[in-house]
Amino acid sequence: MRFAEEMRNLAQEISNSFDARVARVAALKQDTAAMLKGFRDDFSRKAAELKRFLSNAEASRMKDFRTMHQGIMARQEERNREVAGMLGGFRRQCEAAASHWRSMAATMAKRRASAA
Repeated sequence: MRFAEEMRNLAQEISNSFDARVARVAALKQDTAAMLKGFRDDFSRKAAELKRFLSNAEASRMKDFRTMHQGIMARQEERNREVAGMLGGFRRQCEAAASHWRSMAATMAKRRASAA
């Protein structure tokens, strides 16, 4: 009879330990599901924050780019005016030099003609 009682106790312990393991696995499953949900929620939140940040950063970069581009174009217009002024001055100097050269050539031709 003692043997039968020990066998019953052993069967009860096995059954109880099985139930405990099943309960522990169920708890781990719930913990894992909760943790994964937390990861998904955190990932979604951070993805939304990143999207907003990149959108704002793009707008800021485009504003900076437009400002820089306007500055470049204004400076280019200024350079165009400077170059046009320099070319005009060069043209006037060339015309003046050509006029002086023609005058000098005419004067030299007269002197040669009178010396001959």
